[in-house]
Amino acid sequence: MNRWRSLVILLVCVLLCSVGCGRKPDDTAIADTMKAQLFSDAALKTEPIGITVTNGEATLTGEVSSNEVRQKVISMAQVVPGVVKVNDSMQVAGALAEAAPPADVVPPAPTPGAPAPAVFPAGTAPAAAPGAPSAAVNNTPAPPPPPQPRKVVIPEGTEVRVITIDAIDSDKSKIGSTFQASLYAPLTVGEEVVAPKNSNISIKLLDAASAGKVKGKSEIQIGLDSVQIQGKRYPLQSSTYEEAGKSQGKQTAKKVGVGAAVGTAVGAIAGGGKGAAIGAAVGGGTGLAVQAFKKGDKLQIPSETKIDFTLEKAVEVTIQPKAAK
Repeated sequence: MNRWRSLVILLVCVLLCSVGCGRKPDDTAIADTMKAQLFSDAALKTEPIGITVTNGEATLTGEVSSNEVRQKVISMAQVVPGVVKVNDSMQVAGALAEAAPPADVVPPAPTPGAPAPAVFPAGTAPAAAPGAPSAAVNNTPAPPPPPQPRKVVIPEGTEVRVITIDAIDSDKSKIGSTFQASLYAPLTVGEEVVAPKNSNISIKLLDAASAGKVKGKSEIQIGLDSVQIQGKRYPLQSSTYEEAGKSQGKQTAKKVGVGAAVGTAVGAIAGGGKGAAIGAAVGGGTGLAVQAFKKGDKLQIPSETKIDFTLEKAVEVTIQPKAAK
């Protein structure tokens, strides 16, 4: 009988011991354990670290001396028995303004016997395992900024070679009217083409008179009005080109303009036949032929007349960068 009583007492003791040993430590015991571990580490004992534990959730505060110390404290806190979560609210001295906001680190429930998962504070990354390949680093340089529009000055004295599209008549055309033309040669500044061949040009009628209205002669005087470059028009001030003739049939042509800058013309229409050259070569070393004709008491500059003008004033234009192909 005494033998059975002894066995029962032994079983009760074993059960009580099991219950006592399996009970989780309370929050105060967890905090005391963490503080004791900090104090026992020579590198951590002087760090101003605050520790609070609520329902197994440990919160670390304070201003530590380095990121290495910060990581070491977090790793130490996570392996303390009873800790279910570690909140990192520590800051690194001298980097408070740059420090990332504190992040809650919630580790997964550890498997019995398995090492606790690593906890990485906000803004940090795990170190590569020895022998493991390092993460790829993107060394691709940033693309260059897109090209910007440029200002180009077409200087005074630049030659502008045009071919008329509209016909100009001394009898029908009104002074101040504009007529369409185009470049028959590119407009360049040095080696750069500012306006390519066939760019739109506008010509203005500056003066016109027929023999019946002005005694003794008919005349036409024209100058450049504007040029279109990349869809934008720029006003021009140029030399003038003049055609004059007498009612008796004698016809002359002369070049006039500010500063003696002049224009010349080639090709002609005579007697209604397009393309026949009339008039003599114009002086000034150009070697070009006069291109106008007299019909009755009026003068006309027909379509497809080539005329060279000279800029009397520099003009600034904006060149847009070419679109990438």
